[in-house]
Amino acid sequence: MDAANLANPIILGGDIHSYWMHDIKSDYGNADSKTLGTEIVGTSITSSGPDYALFSKMLPDNPHVKFFESRKRGYVLNTITPSSWRADFRISDDITIRRAPSSTLASFAVEAGRPGAVKL
Repeated sequence: MDAANLANPIILGGDIHSYWMHDIKSDYGNADSKTLGTEIVGTSITSSGPDYALFSKMLPDNPHVKFFESRKRGYVLNTITPSSWRADFRISDDITIRRAPSSTLASFAVEAGRPGAVKL
């Protein structure tokens, strides 16, 4: 990504049954290294996620992780404009009820030309 001189690439991921928001770094061994882009990972609607307590213990050693949540079920609502990309991590109040109310757990934005996510 760095060699290609991309302005602010965004990678969408899933299949890990949890929410994640990451900065993509040029060197993960150096927290101050250049941020190259952003990764947004959505959870599953009904499948259980990985152990929250176990993964949370690892977060202090991974400062590029801006957000993690595996206890809630839902989806990521992405709103894309020429100037920004907004990711709203939406959760269902009750996955056993069809059309159950939902709410926003967290929101982030990536501004055009500025790699890295900012919590809203």
